Amino acid sequence: MIEKYDILIVDDESQFIKVILNILKKNKTYNLVVATSGKQALDLVQNHSFYLILLDIIMPDMNGFEVCKILKDNSSTKHIPIIFLTARDDKTSIEKGFEVGSVDYITKPFFENEFLARVNTHIKLKIYEEKLKQKIKVQENIVAQQSKMATMGEMIEFIVHQWRQPLSVITTSSSGLKMQQEFGVLTDKILIESCDSITRSANHLSQTIEDFRGFFKKDKVKKNFNIEDIYHRTLKLLLSKFKNRDIEMIENINKVQFNGYENELVQVFMNILNNARDELEKKEYRKLLFVDIYQEHHVATIKIRDNAGGISDDIIDLIFDSYFTTKKDKEGTGIGLYMSKKIITNNFNGSIYVETKTYTYEGEEYTGAEFTISLPVL
Repeated sequence: MIEKYDILIVDDESQFIKVILNILKKNKTYNLVVATSGKQALDLVQNHSFYLILLDIIMPDMNGFEVCKILKDNSSTKHIPIIFLTARDDKTSIEKGFEVGSVDYITKPFFENEFLARVNTHIKLKIYEEKLKQKIKVQENIVAQQSKMATMGEMIEFIVHQWRQPLSVITTSSSGLKMQQEFGVLTDKILIESCDSITRSANHLSQTIEDFRGFFKKDKVKKNFNIEDIYHRTLKLLLSKFKNRDIEMIENINKVQFNGYENELVQVFMNILNNARDELEKKEYRKLLFVDIYQEHHVATIKIRDNAGGISDDIIDLIFDSYFTTKKDKEGTGIGLYMSKKIITNNFNGSIYVETKTYTYEGEEYTGAEFTISLPVL
């Protein structure tokens, strides 16, 4: 089956439309649609997916420049390439045609072969663009999955750490009960204390599952939440990673209500906090990690700063690139910060950047990396 590519022809002159149709019909892959006014063209574009629009300028109700501008100002139609096909051949009109967003400008009368070649070229470019977008989407899905798997590894490590102690309590208590029963020394007091200990440990295991089971579900809808709660939820997940690391947390956190995807913000927090921890662990001096969360006007700001020495100028512009990492073989994939930026920009309509800052804290001067996340509060 031959794939068809829809082309919209917009012109109010019926004779000229017939000429265009006769030329383009020579290419069997083109599905040709006609509009005789600017308004009709705008209506058709809302319900069809066109690969190309051939647009006249001089029309009674709305000229081609106006139609083109409306299409280019609309996020759902701005990607459609537009060729002006008109009798206006003055320099001002040609310049304005490109200014409002056309990809080409063909004046009447024209040579048939040249016209067909230029249309074919822009259709091919559009096809290549669509294929490239599909490849990029596939690649992004792969990277997103790798990021999820890396995060899952963190979660499993946390579960192992969190479960070791309560499982030990359960096995010790149950085996102790069995032994005391066999020797006939089991008392009601010991039985109750042991059962209570087993119950507390089982509840701890259950709570650990609750903490994580929602994380692996993709957020279906946006929810209202407090950014402070998401931050503390993340710290709870990373407890085993930060415990006994001698990292001082200096927090200045305000309650900021937000509407968005909770789990994705948890993933961003995890990536940045884990990177800071990894760098701080290399240092022998006092380890500091500052977290500020506040809102100014309609923007929520999250700042995370360490004192691990900062990021060198030759790589600071690369750290949000996919697969870029400063860690040694197999210690890091580089996808964490890349995905963090994708999440913040694509799913939160926000921004994230990093800079090396030198600052003073309690009379001592330190240098470190500072990540700043800005999220619009609607």
